[in-house]
Parts: sequence; C-alpha cells; structure tokens
Amino acid sequence: MDTQVLSRTCCRNLNHTCHGAFTMPELVIVIGLTAITASMLFPGLNAARERVRRVVCANNLKQWGVALAAYRQDTFDYLPTEGSYWDLHDRGTWFNALPPYLDIPAYIDIERLDDETIKEFPALSTWICPAKDRTNSYKSYSGKNQFHYGMNQVLDGLGSESRPSADTPGFLDIKKHLGAHLFRNHVNTVFMIEIAGNSMAGTPRNVATEYQRNFRGASMGKFHGDYANILYLNGTVGNVTTDDLVTNRDFKNGSVLWNHPRLYWGYTPSR
Repeated sequence: MDTQVLSRTCCRNLNHTCHGAFTMPELVIVIGLTAITASMLFPGLNAARERVRRVVCANNLKQWGVALAAYRQDTFDYLPTEGSYWDLHDRGTWFNALPPYLDIPAYIDIERLDDETIKEFPALSTWICPAKDRTNSYKSYSGKNQFHYGMNQVLDGLGSESRPSADTPGFLDIKKHLGAHLFRNHVNTVFMIEIAGNSMAGTPRNVATEYQRNFRGASMGKFHGDYANILYLNGTVGNVTTDDLVTNRDFKNGSVLWNHPRLYWGYTPSR
C-alpha cells in the first residue's frame, strides 16, 4: 500500500476529513506572501518603536528640567556649572548638583566597579537615551564614564580663560556659576542636549544626530536618526535636526548656526 492510500485509510478510520498536503508551488507562494506581509509590517513597527524611544528620551530631559527648576529656587536663580572629567568630584556641576532633586545619586556617588569606573546604567534610566547603543562611542576613551546628555557648554564661554574657541571669537570661558537672569531675554536658551562623544557638556557641534562621525569618519553610534531632543532653560523640551545646528550637515567642518531663531546658545556673533 502506498503512502497516499495509507493516509486516506487512516483518515477514514479516525473519522477525520482528509486534506492534501501543500504542493511545493503552494508552499513557495505562502512563504512569499508571509515575507511580503512582514516587510510591510516591520518598518511600521520599527518606526513605532523609535517614536516611543524619542518620547522616553524627551521625558528624561523633562526630568532634568524639573531638577534644574528646583536647583534654581535653592540657589537664588543660579545655574550649575558644566563640569569636566577633571572635576567629577565638584558638587556644583550639573551632573552632581541636579540628580538629588530627582532622588537619584549624584554622578560621583553612583555605584562603581572600582575607584574610577562607574557601573553601567540600566537601559531605563534618566541618564540614558534608549535610542543610543552601548558602543565605546558612548563611554569615555577609558571606558570609565557614560553620558548621553550634556549641558550647553557655550553659556559661560568657550575655549579657555585665556583663549576663546574659534567658534566664539572674543567669548572666553569664565568657568563659573551664572545667573539665569542673564538669559531672561532669550526664552529659547538651550540648557541641555542629547550629546555625542560621551561628554558632560558640549556645543551645537556635539548634538547627537546620525551625521555625527568620529575622527576616522565612522558613525559614532545609534541615534534617533537626523533628530535630537534638547532641553531649554525654561524647562520645556524641543527637538532639532542637523540643519538647525551646522552648515552642510558637517559637524566637524561646517559653520555653527548661532542665529537660529529657535535656539539661543549663549553666544551672539558680532556683525
């Protein structure tokens, strides 16, 4: 008895309705339709996931804005400082001064693997943008720190106390606490950005979009595409694209767009 006859006999004996097996052409058609359906659904799912990541990231910045408002109330409207890797212990820097207002440890008090290396933050953390991957680009070169958000470094000047940055001629870095009243006439003053390069402070050249490249020209990590969230000094959150920041979408060689109508960084170029 051949297999087909045996199959039909078994079906009759079990009172089952027999159906023929898929033929190879039918199977190919089913697989093709499944692939087409998946290709239509997956981009939509990925886009939905990215929208959620952008919302979570914006909420993180809103939380930092809440902390900043509380800090300003306690300091007669002065701002924290930007800080650097050389003054991680300075309690006046934003990354040490603001976290306690959110009931989280100051950066210097975060659990560490040794005297210098922090324990990696969980994915859902006020410190972490969920769209960014955990590549070395988002740790310091030593692998000991992790910053996905950074303070606007331009507010108190750029460069050094003796030599300004080429981006801000005549605007020396004074490295001190500034009063928020200095920016009262600029409701669009930027306080914090999604930052590339794992730094605690940066300029328009450091905002994290897909056009960020390292010194070898490779991508610096996974971002929101050509989109980044920013926190204004008044506590509201906005977003920018690369075209809002630099010319030619070139963070390294393009010119900074200091006069953007929605973004005041603390510096106005002389005419």
